[in-house]
This record gives sequence, structure tokens and C-alpha cells, in this order.
Amino acid sequence: MVTVLTQVEVAADDPALKDPKKFIGHGLSVARARELRAQDHPVKKDAKGHFRRVVGSPQPLSIHELATIKALLERDSLVIACGGGGIPIYRDRVLGLEGVDAVIDKDLAAAVLARELGAELFLILTDVDAVYTGWGTDEKRAISSMSVAEADKLASEGAFGEGSMGPKVAAAADYVRRTQGRAIITELSKGRAAVQGVGGTEIVP
Repeated sequence: MVTVLTQVEVAADDPALKDPKKFIGHGLSVARARELRAQDHPVKKDAKGHFRRVVGSPQPLSIHELATIKALLERDSLVIACGGGGIPIYRDRVLGLEGVDAVIDKDLAAAVLARELGAELFLILTDVDAVYTGWGTDEKRAISSMSVAEADKLASEGAFGEGSMGPKVAAAADYVRRTQGRAIITELSKGRAAVQGVGGTEIVP
């Protein structure tokens, strides 16, 4: 087993970098929040009323350590990569690779890695057995299979939630859209069964 500290390339002009929404770090005092704002670090109140820093969440474009990860896989290593979405970097024409103050969605980063590796299957393991519509209501319904077009439509209608299942469905749909491969979302204990066609949610072209 090998863990690879992973850098993920993003676009320096990604619009998300100018629209910070992703909360990071712990709660801040009013004085500290005011101090950070004076230093041009965006601060907002979270759902619990705590002041916290916010950063942008740009789209991942490529995995910088891809060659290293491929080499390890060819040697039958179990590779852990893109932890936390990876370290966001961009390519500066003069300075080369530069870090950027941001957070990359881990599911979207995993989809890029799966695509660049040429993986035949993209399996997202989470804490629920499938993707649901109407989650948290008496009308919740598990989705066994949906097309990329159906996933896009439901996402645009807000069916999955912005910060929970939404990014997972978006990542799975993007992977299938670009590769025509298989993408499955299910819980950890049911991963093997879902790959064999029992349970979970499969995204199809």
C-alpha cells in the first residue's frame, strides 16, 4: 500500500476562484474574522453562525503525479491518491507550478484520476446504499440506474443536494460522459455486490 501526496492542476482563471463558497478551518472570533477580511481572506458565517474562512472550489483538470501512480499500479501496489481532493496547483508561464488557495472536490478529482488511468469502472463508496430522490422525506426512492442525461437533469433540479450526494453524481456522470465506462455509487459494505449488478446506483451513457 502506497500513499501519494497528489497535486491536482486547475485553471488559474477558473470562475470558482473568484466566488469562494467552500468553508475551511475552525470557527473564528469576530476580531479574527475582521483581521482576515482586512488581509483579503474571505470570511462568511456557516450554518451554525460561526465565522469561518471560505475558498473557491475549482474544477480539477489533471493529476500531476499520474505517471508515478501508473508506475506503482504496474508494480501491483495498492495506491491511495487524491486525498481530500488533492493539492490545487496551476501552471504559471514564468514560475511554473504554483499553489492556489482553494479546495478541490474529492469526487471530481477521483473522476479525473479514473479517466486518466483509463479505468474501466469508477466506483464511489459512501455511507448510503444508493442515490435517492426525495431523500429525507416519506417519498424517498432509490435509483438503480440512470443515464448521464437523467443525472444532469435531476442535478439541475436540485434533487441530490449541493454538498452531499450532488458532487458524487456529478463526478460519476462526468466520468461516464467522457469515457463511456461504468460508474457506480453505493455504500462500502455493498461495493462488491453492486459491481456484480446487485444494488447501488449505476450511471450509464
